[in-house]
Amino acid sequence: MEINRFQVLVDALKLLSEIDGKISNEAAVIAIFDNYTKNWNVNNYKESNYKKLYYQGLNPSAVQKIEVGIIDEDKFKNFINMASDIQKESIGTYLSDSLELKEDIEIDRLAYFCVNLMSELIEESKYKKNVKKQKKPTGNSELNKAEDIGLTIKDEKGIFEETFNQIKEIKLSYKNSGMRAFALLPVSGMYSHKNLIKLLRKNLARYIFSRKNRAESDDLEELTAEATSELRDFVRECNPQTLLGELLIYIFLEHCERAPKIFTKAEFYKERKSVRQKSIFLREDNGGWQLIVGAANLNETMEVTISEALKECKELKNESDFGGGSYSTRFFQNSDLDNRFSTEQIKKIESIMFPSPDVQESTIQVESYGIFLGYQADNLDGNELLEDRLKEDAEKAVGMISDAVSGCGLRNHPIYVYLLPFKNLKYESDQIIDKLVGR
Repeated sequence: MEINRFQVLVDALKLLSEIDGKISNEAAVIAIFDNYTKNWNVNNYKESNYKKLYYQGLNPSAVQKIEVGIIDEDKFKNFINMASDIQKESIGTYLSDSLELKEDIEIDRLAYFCVNLMSELIEESKYKKNVKKQKKPTGNSELNKAEDIGLTIKDEKGIFEETFNQIKEIKLSYKNSGMRAFALLPVSGMYSHKNLIKLLRKNLARYIFSRKNRAESDDLEELTAEATSELRDFVRECNPQTLLGELLIYIFLEHCERAPKIFTKAEFYKERKSVRQKSIFLREDNGGWQLIVGAANLNETMEVTISEALKECKELKNESDFGGGSYSTRFFQNSDLDNRFSTEQIKKIESIMFPSPDVQESTIQVESYGIFLGYQADNLDGNELLEDRLKEDAEKAVGMISDAVSGCGLRNHPIYVYLLPFKNLKYESDQIIDKLVGR
């Protein structure tokens, strides 16, 4: 998916135009134009047109109006150079991450970089042909395999392996379960979220939009921009820790277990404005299928995060035991499938949940749980003892999980656990989600 470099520039420089920590996308575009020209007329566009430029980038009409306003590169440099060094560092990091640059932008070169980027966008837009984008053929694509539900995550350049170091994998003693302990790989020798943010950003639209929505979209870039807006509403309803946990359980289950998502918590929120539903995945297992319920918990101690996550799974199990019967009626309605999957994929899912009209029970005998556990740990900067200490954490976690599983009556339910430490969990999760979807 092509990066919308104009949108990236606007988002990066929002920081310099914020009032009380807030600025709309449209106002941020106006601030760019106003500081890039001597005489920008704000009435050149309606608010909806500024919004369109934010999502779709510059076009020949916008360039013409910019040139009428008289480009003033020195004015633009001065606007950026008014920022503090801390602000410049934050802006440079955001640009470097979002544009996938090989090198970081030095703070004393930031203004020149932004001017050059804007100049490139102007030149490219002058000659942009105003031709409607055609849909790419999807006959053999992952999204449209008639018999296949298909994974949705995008990791064509191995960003997952550049982001996470699997410290330890442990087989748990009940029902084909397992736990994997990870650490964030350092960037230039330092503890960093850079690659994590890159991996999550590439998959925001895949997380919140269905296969059908994405297959029918003319513009995945615009879909990603729409996803950030949808997820911003979701975060306001819950909190950044919830969204980060949900994104990570989605990434880990699809990447590690090859378990494609059916619905995610944020998808349900987008449709129902409720955060009660759980993310649902399907995993092929020895010729049969597992329905995996996503459960994520981020907390300051490993003990608390394990306890809270398993407690949630126990509540779900108790509902299942009490209510019995249909998984589809517990987690979603059959009508929910219509707007999210192709006809053939719906048939596939229904054949898994209800094999034939004469069989009214699911082939899935018991639900499974995918559990992401984020906890706080000190001294995560690269050192020789870090890996040994994280392996010790993983061994401790196994004991805690085993006790919790027994106490919750979950020994007959397969679980897939992913463990990841943070230095300052709340601060980091707030920062990561802010960079991904804004406030």
